[in-house]
Amino acid sequence: MGLLDLPAPLFARLDELLSGLASPTLRLVIWGVAAAVLSMGLYWLLSPQTRIAQAKADAIAARRALDAYDGEFAGAWPLIRRVLRTALRQLGLVTGPALLASVPVLALLVWLSTAYGYAFPNEAEIPVRTLPETGAARAQPVQAQAGHEIVVLDGAGNVVERILLTVPVPTIHKRQWWNALVGNPLGYLPDSSRLESIELGLPQKEYLNVGPAWLRAWYVVFLGVVLAVSLAPPSSAADVSW
Repeated sequence: MGLLDLPAPLFARLDELLSGLASPTLRLVIWGVAAAVLSMGLYWLLSPQTRIAQAKADAIAARRALDAYDGEFAGAWPLIRRVLRTALRQLGLVTGPALLASVPVLALLVWLSTAYGYAFPNEAEIPVRTLPETGAARAQPVQAQAGHEIVVLDGAGNVVERILLTVPVPTIHKRQWWNALVGNPLGYLPDSSRLESIELGLPQKEYLNVGPAWLRAWYVVFLGVVLAVSLAPPSSAADVSW
């Protein structure tokens, strides 16, 4: 489990409570609204709004002074440096709070990609591709317990890997450095494995009835709502724009 996976049990519990009241598509809308509001609220709490407002005013004044200058190019350098300095100061004031405020959205994206991304197909087998390629690979339902089992064979018919799938995740690979942030719920291939990754042809869940397949995916609904809420005109009491 990675750092961004830590809130996953809370997200799963809340989603379970919502499942009796809303369809999956509507739940994605609710998650999008919640993510945008929480992110903007955190930015407002963490950012020094008074200093940002002063930095914005200083930047505007510096740009106006440069626009009004009508002399030799050498004489414009102090004004140019002032414009750059005020712009960098404004950027420095907002970058930290903005990054921290994005953490809840990133954590939610990680959880949604698993919970709403893919499904096990109805047919018996799942298409499997390994890197590097081996003699044969297949995924089949497991009768004794929920899920599917991947069986990878070499050219001689010997079992290379045998992995139980309990979560519809399209890729299994060896652990990488970024898994400290985002973990794979199925675990990882051992470092000693001759395989680098196993890719599964899982069908993508669809939440919209129009457009190409990519437009029907969960991230279109979720990110569309997050963007729409984030771009909504802020109240006069809480201007969270950069």
